[in-house]
Amino acid sequence: MASVTGADRPRKKIQRKRLAVAPYFVALIAVLAILWVSALAGSGWKFPTPKLGLDLQGGLSMTLTAYQQGTDEPPSAETMEQARQIIESRVNSTGVSEPEVFVEGNENIVVNVAGDDIDEEALRDVGAPAELRFRIVTNSTMDTSALEEALAEESPSEDPSDTASETPTAESSETPTDDASETPTEETTSDDASGQGQAPTTDDADVTLDDVWEKVGADAAATAQALTAAPADEATMALLEPFGELTPEEVSLLPANVQFFVPQITCTQLDNRPPGAVQQADIEVVACSAPEPYSQDDPDLKVAYKYLLQPATVLGSDVTQADVGTDQANPNMFVVNVQFSSTGAQAWGTLTTENVGSQVAIVLDNEVVSAPTINEASSNSTQISGDFSADEANQLADQLNFGSLPTTFVVETVNEVTATLGVDQLEAGMIAMLLGLILVFLYSMVYYRLMGFVVLGSLLVASAVLYPAIALLGSQVGLTLTLAGVAGFVVSIGITADSFIVYFERIKEEMAGGRSARSAIPRAWVRARRTIMSANAISMISAVVLYILAIGPVRAFAFSLGISTIVDVMIVFLFTHPIAEWLSRGRVLNSQALSGLHTKTAPATGDAAAKG
Repeated sequence: MASVTGADRPRKKIQRKRLAVAPYFVALIAVLAILWVSALAGSGWKFPTPKLGLDLQGGLSMTLTAYQQGTDEPPSAETMEQARQIIESRVNSTGVSEPEVFVEGNENIVVNVAGDDIDEEALRDVGAPAELRFRIVTNSTMDTSALEEALAEESPSEDPSDTASETPTAESSETPTDDASETPTEETTSDDASGQGQAPTTDDADVTLDDVWEKVGADAAATAQALTAAPADEATMALLEPFGELTPEEVSLLPANVQFFVPQITCTQLDNRPPGAVQQADIEVVACSAPEPYSQDDPDLKVAYKYLLQPATVLGSDVTQADVGTDQANPNMFVVNVQFSSTGAQAWGTLTTENVGSQVAIVLDNEVVSAPTINEASSNSTQISGDFSADEANQLADQLNFGSLPTTFVVETVNEVTATLGVDQLEAGMIAMLLGLILVFLYSMVYYRLMGFVVLGSLLVASAVLYPAIALLGSQVGLTLTLAGVAGFVVSIGITADSFIVYFERIKEEMAGGRSARSAIPRAWVRARRTIMSANAISMISAVVLYILAIGPVRAFAFSLGISTIVDVMIVFLFTHPIAEWLSRGRVLNSQALSGLHTKTAPATGDAAAKG
């Protein structure tokens, strides 16, 4: 039998394995479908729209200024950063989307919140010190100054003096608790909300106690310091009239007994004292409850209670957890349940054991939230009640959980930001993005001819992925689109085009060596994808580092750059390469007139020609 040599063996036809492009297109369609359906569901099955930032849709911008009584030195950078983090946590707890909280200068913290449904009162409260103190009530009296003024306006002939002598009994001491829900409403309508009293003016900043005594007069000063009870005779009342002309800053310098026993010093003056006026724990202080209706027949007539309070032995720092519950006796009333630390529980147990039958005032910043009577000793926990609404109870619990601010702040400004300028700039940004797309497309058509449509298709698909993704993030996690974010997306057009250029240039190099498009594209992809991944990895690292280290608009730019980079990688892998592979199976890419992937090469000579 004749042997068969290798030359006589039949040759097998070797075929290059084709890339199955269908799975890539199916995966891309699935991603698009998931994103668009999710975005539609998140927007209530309406056409999804991204949530716009403060500069594009308007909102509120609040500036908080640090105020340290007794010193002109600004807080340290560490203190301001700690305060910024606490304020940011408080703002986030109110449910607003993507708040912008940053330190400006040495003593200002700026809070920017986008939207037209922002609760300005709740926003003001985020700057409250939230210093909680538990103080035993030494004495209390009813402040009827607001009631007298209201009655005088209605009927000057009426004399409410008989109401001025009333003092709250042990039973009526719970009255401030019943109307504590008015606290945020009353206070947050002005700049001195929630203990954030008015910032002292330049004239008041250097006032001393001696200056105050001189202002009221020596006789009035001596009489006021000697008081152990509220005066009743007309001569003494007339002598003490100058105290009614003192500013809140001046009142804060007076001894506690003078603030309490001088009737001319009203709760209006006490409530407007500078922040921190009653925060020193180891001294006697005076504070008022929120105004409450004097009678159910006329809720507009209000009174407040003025309390003389002992030094505090239980502080807000002793609280480990605060949550919202309902009053067991009245399920419709909300309360704040407070849990104490081990040292706090011991201090609270001592306080309640030694003062059964006495009132304990729960003082938050400059205000007495409630003043219940201690019925029995307790240790681990207590309740803060006060006719809270659900939102007010949650706000108080959040303030206690997040902790008090390391320094006090006053609300310097609260400005409503209109979107007029932002809309104009957004239109300019959209025009810039459209021009960028057009220029990239025209360049690709001139340089790559038919492949320019691949570039255009890739950019359109990238846009179809980015848009629902931004809208979905806005509806689900509160991501807002700002002008800086738009700038990031405009810049990303060039970064995405770079990936196409790297790929196409590599194909041209392979085809310049004499290979057909079908052979060149797989080889070019293997080499180009490494370069594409490396370039995108660098862009992603830059975006992450920029996002971590930056604040404000720069973070928005970094985020948009990062998400665009991720979409770029996805589009190159799921659309650009598969569509190029699919086109290579026809004759179009091999046409020098249509594909733009051919490069003229000089004929080989010498040894190179011999090797060819």
